[in-house]
Formats: sequence, structure tokens, C-alpha cells
Amino acid sequence: MEYDPKSPRSFAASYVSNSRFHRSLTIESTTHGPLNVTYADYGLEPNKNGTTPTLLFIPGMFSSRYIGISLHVMAEKWGVRVLVVDRPGMGNFTEVPLAQRVSAWVETVPRLLAHLDIQHVSLVSHSAGTMYLLNTLYYCRDILYPERPMVTFLAPWVDPAKSGSTSMKMAQYIPTSAFKVWHHIPRLFLVKDGSAIAASGTMIANLTASLPSSSGDEQAKNQLYISQNYGLDVDQQKEIDSSMMQCMFAENTVGANSEALQCLRKEPRTWGKCEDYEVFVRELVVRERERVGVPLKVQAFFGETDSMIGKKGQAYFERCWQIGAEDSRGSVEFDSRVVSGTDHDSLVPSAEVWEHIFKKMVA
Repeated sequence: MEYDPKSPRSFAASYVSNSRFHRSLTIESTTHGPLNVTYADYGLEPNKNGTTPTLLFIPGMFSSRYIGISLHVMAEKWGVRVLVVDRPGMGNFTEVPLAQRVSAWVETVPRLLAHLDIQHVSLVSHSAGTMYLLNTLYYCRDILYPERPMVTFLAPWVDPAKSGSTSMKMAQYIPTSAFKVWHHIPRLFLVKDGSAIAASGTMIANLTASLPSSSGDEQAKNQLYISQNYGLDVDQQKEIDSSMMQCMFAENTVGANSEALQCLRKEPRTWGKCEDYEVFVRELVVRERERVGVPLKVQAFFGETDSMIGKKGQAYFERCWQIGAEDSRGSVEFDSRVVSGTDHDSLVPSAEVWEHIFKKMVA
């Protein structure tokens, strides 16, 4: 086939290879030994005075910096910088034992931000990234903007014991040894159709049940909206998505094995400070009441359908934060919403969701 430099495929290859999306840092001295960290820097390039609104996005299982590629043009237009950091065992981030994943992450975040001369960020997580956001919030609270501290949860992960999700309960019966090859499974789908069906962990549930998902109409509507408002035509978006997934799974993804065990509670005490969300929120509220300044703003977005946590899991997560906000004496504000037509994974590329987040950041 003759090479066409103007084709959507050629455009996607150039787009995904942007050097800003493939950066690395070696942190020589940590409690885990030297750590090589890979990360991506999306959206607006930082200005010289360091005032570019910056967001640290912590994505779900199979968490890779590539997930943020879909946000680049939106963040750029809104004037926001978005950092996405690989977690241990993903990309070229050094693998660590399961029990050390959270502590390695918490130690990495402030070191990376200092390297980039970033003082403050807003935090956003998706799915399994929830536990990493909560630990970051607890141990690295001062990295939030003092004048507008904000954290956002997209389809937050909930302990299967609290969500009661049938598919998650079934997945818990999968032998632990089976997860030694977990990271190879998405590659089977890539070979089949050129794209992975999920990047957060919905793959777990697909092994155990037939699942509802967002309609193709909603996905097409979102792609059309991005095309009309952010300048990437639909064919370009499709090729970028395909190229992104191919590149992501061409790199190391062994960390997803540990993360699947972590999400399913297959090994104890791997969630760090947030082993119990109710206890976590109560402790956080006590600390927030001692702070002088504007309240911590917490917002959560849920899919209209969600096979991973279901309505019971959503209600549990909301209840934890609603009670906490009521007890906070105004130091914590909580808000949540359901995004029509989305599911657990399709919240991530939703322009509606990110426009809401970016608007609050630049207000």
C-alpha cells in the first residue's frame, strides 16, 4: 500500500509519537531503590511563570500514560496541562511487589512534580486509580491548589464486598495464579480487532458475564462533538485510538497483574490508607477541619450503566462522602452526577465530563 502522509493513519502515527507523551525520569534514592518513571505531558505547554493550570490524571487498570492522549486537544484548547504517569510495571516504570505499589506511587508523585517545577495540581482518577488518588490526597495533600483544592473521581472503584457486583464476586473466584498472565489477555483482542475493549478492568467482568455497555450512538456522538469543537475529525480519532492501544500494549503491562489482584482484594492490605472508604473519609474530614482556607471540593462522575460497581457501589461511595461533607463543618464539599449514555470505561473520553472539569480549573 502506498504511503499517504495526509491519511488518518499517518496523522495518528505522528500524533501518538509526540515526544511530550513519552518522557522519563529516574529517581535514584527511594525506599524502593532506584525507580524509573515514565509519564506524559498533555495539553497546554507550561508557561515560564509556572501558572498553567495543571491536572494529574490517575487512570484505571492497565493504567498507562497513553490513556491521556484522547485529552490532549481538549486540554490544549482549555488552557490546561494534564500529566499522566505510568504506575509500577506499566510502560517503563520499574515494577515493584504488590504490597509496595501504593507506597512507591506516593513517593514518586511529589518527586516528579518537583522535577517538573510544579507546585500544585488538581487530581482526577478513574476506576482502579481511585485508591492511588486517595492515598495521594492523604499523604500529599499540599500539592493541591490552596485557592481551589479539587479532586474528581470518574467511575470510582469500590470494594466488591461493598458493591455486591455479581461479576466481581465471580471474578474473585479466579485462582490467584491465573493473574500471572493477566496482562497478556488484552493483546488477544488487539490482534482480533485492533483495539482493546477496556482499559480500566472491565476485562475482568467480561470473563465472567455478559455486560451492558454504552451505545455506539453515544460514542459516535462524542467523536462528532470532538471533531466539531476540537479539530480532530472522526477518522483521525479512530486511528489515534487504535494506534494508542497498539503502542500501550507493545510496552510493559505486567503491573496490571498486581492491580487486578489489588482491585479484587485477592491479597490483604494493599490499598494503603484507604482500606475502608468510610474510615478514610472520616479521617480526612478531621484533617480538613484543621486547615484554614477554602473547602476541599470533591466531585464524582458515574456511568449510566456500570458493571464494575453497579448502583449499590455508587450509592455506597456517595454515602461515604455525603456523610463526610455533612460532618466537615464546611471544610469538604461533595457533588456527584450520572453521565447519560456512558458506562464504566466510556466516561474517560467523554468531552462532557472533561469540559466540566477543565471549566472548574480555569474559572
